[in-house]
Amino acid sequence: MYFLNDKEELQLNKKISEGVIIGFIITFVIFLSFHVGQLLWGIISVFIIFWLLMLIDCLQRSTENFPHEGKNEKLIWMFTLVLLNIIGSVLYFYLVKLQGIKRNTLNVK
Repeated sequence: MYFLNDKEELQLNKKISEGVIIGFIITFVIFLSFHVGQLLWGIISVFIIFWLLMLIDCLQRSTENFPHEGKNEKLIWMFTLVLLNIIGSVLYFYLVKLQGIKRNTLNVK
């Protein structure tokens, strides 16, 4: 039967503790990346839903309800929404949708 001396036992305990620490770090990284990935997909889905809502609003809005009432205003905004995606939907929201809401509230009062 072979018995470990103090130096060998200390090295074995050090290797075991290093393995346990590395295991905890790997588990933590996997756990953290899983939740960050879910958060990222959540943010992406919110932006896609917002983009779709602005695209639907643009398609359903009559050409008279755009701020400048130009002949091709609706077509220009559709291309802007399709080509610029999130940036286009934010621009559309502030430049068309909010101004339409302000115009409607001013006309009602």
